[in-house]
Amino acid sequence: MATSTASTAITGLPTRGFFEPAQYERCINRYEFGSELLGHLSSMFEERSNLEHSYVNSLRSWSRKWHGELTKLSEYSSNKRVWDQIVSTGEQMADIHQTIASNLHDNIQPKLKQWKKDNYEKSFINYKKSKEFEKEFDNVQKPWSKLLESIHEAKQNYHRLSKLLKQCEQQKSSMPADVPSETQKQIVDHYIQVSLDVDTARTRYQHLLRDVAPGAEARQRYEANMTEVFQHTQAFERKRLDFFKDIFTDYIKTLQQQAVFNKMLDDYVRVLQTHNTPGDLDAWYNNHGPGTKSHYPIYEEYQETL
Repeated sequence: MATSTASTAITGLPTRGFFEPAQYERCINRYEFGSELLGHLSSMFEERSNLEHSYVNSLRSWSRKWHGELTKLSEYSSNKRVWDQIVSTGEQMADIHQTIASNLHDNIQPKLKQWKKDNYEKSFINYKKSKEFEKEFDNVQKPWSKLLESIHEAKQNYHRLSKLLKQCEQQKSSMPADVPSETQKQIVDHYIQVSLDVDTARTRYQHLLRDVAPGAEARQRYEANMTEVFQHTQAFERKRLDFFKDIFTDYIKTLQQQAVFNKMLDDYVRVLQTHNTPGDLDAWYNNHGPGTKSHYPIYEEYQETL
């Protein structure tokens, strides 16, 4: 099974072409890395859900504290009423963030886990679909790899004989005049034979190369078959990306708390509109200021007490 490489599985630029031997493994890597990406996305939403829960608890704790504090404070009635409503917005905001946390935990997370379970089934330690893709690619590439191996062997043989021919030419051209005629004949015959072998090796090498030349039927068939399997992996990746988009779209619902937020805002504005500075000051004037009934000394006749 191909090894997943997180840094290059999706966007890393390869140094070799797709149709070269074993380069289809990048498609297997991409498929397998999709499972890791699902894990990352799930972890991210889980962290966000935990943060929301923590924020909810903090808001509610804050609200309880300040509702209690306000009951102890002496303040004008309308001013205190608005102040207390600010504290109440903390409770309402906690409800909003509780909804966000619940949507992440109860809606998005289960979808991620189920999709991963459905699309990344394992057989022992390997993903089943990885083996399926790998088998399809291997079936197409196996005969092509044999052809490439034959070409490589033909090239090596041709180059080896060409090198030998150069040596034979040098031996023939530098042959001393006093070399026995029989030896001369052997050297010349060997040169001729190597020359023939070079021609044969060159012909075979060139003949094999015809099948990998642009426009060659064998190459076109190979590339078409490899592309067909590649499209199978593309179809799965399209499915994965579409699923991610669905999850990203579901996240919009998490943010669409406008109705609840509007109610919180309306409640606050309604209470804010009851804020009455003149009324509070008039009440203070009447209850604590000049408006109160003050008692002044008056003449009191002496009355003898018994």
